[in-house]
Amino acid sequence: MATVKLKIVELRKMKGIGQQDLADVLGVSYQSVSKWETGTTMPDISLLPSIADYFNVSVDELLGLKPLGHQIYIPRNSDNRDNWNGNNKLYKNRKYFFNNDYLTFLIKFVWHIETPIDVLEFRCGEGYFGEQLLDILPKGSTYTGIDNEYFTNKAKDKFQNTEYATNFIASDIYTFKSDKRYDLAVGVAALRHLNRPMELMKNMIASVKKGGLVACIDVNREFENVGLYLDDIDYAYLCTAFDFHKSWKKELEYEGRDYAIGMRLPYYMQQLGLHDIDIRMNDRVIYVNPDTPNYDEMVQDFIEMHSWDEPYNMSRREGLIEYFMNRGDDRTQAEAYITLQTKIADYFKHNENKKSFSKVFGLLIAYGRK
Repeated sequence: MATVKLKIVELRKMKGIGQQDLADVLGVSYQSVSKWETGTTMPDISLLPSIADYFNVSVDELLGLKPLGHQIYIPRNSDNRDNWNGNNKLYKNRKYFFNNDYLTFLIKFVWHIETPIDVLEFRCGEGYFGEQLLDILPKGSTYTGIDNEYFTNKAKDKFQNTEYATNFIASDIYTFKSDKRYDLAVGVAALRHLNRPMELMKNMIASVKKGGLVACIDVNREFENVGLYLDDIDYAYLCTAFDFHKSWKKELEYEGRDYAIGMRLPYYMQQLGLHDIDIRMNDRVIYVNPDTPNYDEMVQDFIEMHSWDEPYNMSRREGLIEYFMNRGDDRTQAEAYITLQTKIADYFKHNENKKSFSKVFGLLIAYGRK
């Protein structure tokens, strides 16, 4: 077990205050502070967040479980696909990405697909987008999905009793190589989680035939951040309660995870030599009100998609605070994020009145030909 060694002495000296100053702030005696510093006693657990807040550190730093100063960047590791295994909430949002009529419009009138094609999807998950495509594509089209073993097994089970022509390959998406060349390579909400998006795009291009289509469907997180509207909660508050830019920029700098990937896609495609490049915005907006068919199901999906059903206990709160502080925010800013999320969770928890809300994912669809 890790040894607890309170860092109050170091923090107090760094701040240039005496024991009585700290005692006054916390509403305790200076003798209590002295005993904490000598290790005679420990602060009451309820005081730990207040002490951490005062010194602008995480509770783990206060307790000496992690070094002071947030010097070491803590990667999110969303690039490691195995970290997603068992996340049953991951694909709940996929069924709300597209209106079928718009996807039909893309296939028939934008991409002009009139004869059967072979499709390859990178990070296919359980194959939800493949199922949507095969419902619309000309009969005889095939769909191949690439993902880790966990997700390809889930996809195989999903398609086991269907008539669709599918194939699922367990492989790392960066190193995947195939002798076969496909008509369409696609990635849906995949690049936003990757540390090396350009490498994947190169692999997507390599996998299609000459003249084949490469389509990347992803978000610009600026759009996504302002795309939530909840009736009875001030919209300006929802948009401005927390500023993600420090986190986004730190993740881009340290890991390569690009918060603006949706906007940059056509430029990346141009750099990689594609032609006939264009970009569109998906038309789907989720709007739910008490009269919406499947209202209860949609509300529950929405809650789970955003993890608003999970309690903000001390462990979760401190984990989030440490995460944001590690990316340049101070403790007050990090707590503002938790306050926002708690407010939204409470909004859905108190269901005596039916809720109305909307969500714009802001999916951008960039495509070009090899």
